[in-house]
Amino acid sequence: MPIVLFITMILMFFGVYIYQQSMLHQMASVTAERSAYSWDNSHKDAVSGQYAKGQYDSLYWRVTDDHLLGTLFGWAVSTNQELVALPTSIGESGSLSSSKLRGSASVVTGSIEGSMTYKNSVIQRNIIVNLNKGISLPIFQTKDDARLVTQSKALVVDPVEFIRNIDLMRYYGSKFKGDGGNTTDQASASSILRKNVPTKK
Repeated sequence: MPIVLFITMILMFFGVYIYQQSMLHQMASVTAERSAYSWDNSHKDAVSGQYAKGQYDSLYWRVTDDHLLGTLFGWAVSTNQELVALPTSIGESGSLSSSKLRGSASVVTGSIEGSMTYKNSVIQRNIIVNLNKGISLPIFQTKDDARLVTQSKALVVDPVEFIRNIDLMRYYGSKFKGDGGNTTDQASASSILRKNVPTKK
């Protein structure tokens, strides 16, 4: 095989590889951004952001479904995040957070696999999308398909809630450290909130 033809084929396969990688990353970015944009209302359309008049999530969804108290008081390490395997179906049952993740994952179809993760650290909430896809490279004569892997992150932006969380952390921070002469044990505060936290009906 002439060297020029061989180099041309190598460049063509390399171009296809880069194109597939770019498309996969674009898909991950779109999925993460759509989920972050519509996070404040699970009734929003993932593409347009529209929702019917009067359709909102429950009043205390940020406190209960969004794992705010579990993160703040350390009820469990795993409760500050939600993970959904991809591809997924919108009709699957689960928590409010997982339903929001599934609602934005409609573009992930076919042979593309991966996961969507929501993490809440009180002052910062992230949507993390990991995708991988098999790609055949016959020129290298490999037995197994190569895997394209990409990751994209998006921040859930909620300015009003961010200010509320900062005030909440300042308040409990002063109580835990004993500012002003009154101290509050974190475990005691956690047990009290467990009894009084609003429950879903």
